[in-house]
Amino acid sequence: MNTLAPVRFAAVDGKFWRIFGLSLALHAAVLAWSRGPQQVTPPVLPNIMATLRLVVSPASQPSAAATTAQPTAQPTPPAPAARPQPALPRPAHHTPLVTVPPLPAKTPARTAEIATRPPAEAISPAPATTVAIASTTPAPAPVAAGPVTAPAAAPSSAPAQSSLLAAYRQRLTQIFAGQQQYPRIAALRGWEGEVRLRLHIARKGNLLAVQLDHSSGFNVLDQHALAMLEQLASLPPLPDGLEASEIQVVVPVSYKLRKST
Repeated sequence: MNTLAPVRFAAVDGKFWRIFGLSLALHAAVLAWSRGPQQVTPPVLPNIMATLRLVVSPASQPSAAATTAQPTAQPTPPAPAARPQPALPRPAHHTPLVTVPPLPAKTPARTAEIATRPPAEAISPAPATTVAIASTTPAPAPVAAGPVTAPAAAPSSAPAQSSLLAAYRQRLTQIFAGQQQYPRIAALRGWEGEVRLRLHIARKGNLLAVQLDHSSGFNVLDQHALAMLEQLASLPPLPDGLEASEIQVVVPVSYKLRKST
């Protein structure tokens, strides 16, 4: 039992060195791969010779000789680490450039065309067009000779009409003054004023309409003037010189108290 213990320890010792060598190679490969695409030469490991020492008792000499006659097992050298392939740079994705052909320059041609045109002042209308239009215009038909009528009499001038109208208005004012009676209440209270009435009169003197054009400021005087016109049967006819068949005239009716001295 005691003679086999050194052999077992020696076998364990050889296995440890093989594992240690493989681990060291793998670490070196990982370190080289992480640093970049550099060529890393794996380290050369020395051949490890494991010597087995056997302590043989005198009774077991044949077994020891047989054991000694066997060749010493050589440890399997570790496999060389695979060289990492250098990383190839990826081609950059370039978008193809599209070359747009330049547009033909049209501005110089248009400028030359404008420059070659004559100025607007130099263009004169063609006389042929005027002649053609004149030739196509039909000649006026001859007017048959007929009896020549005498020109109508010229109407009276405006100043004359204004004078006739002013004279007629003055006549109405005098008629209203003769028919006027001062209202008693207005006389007692001292009310005075002027009422203006707008009259619509026909040619024969008929009163067609009457309305208050301007108040005197006192309702008593205004109503008295309107009532006075209702009492009149008719008014004087229009003057013969007035051409209108109807007229509108504004006639004042004055109310003023006489002061006794």
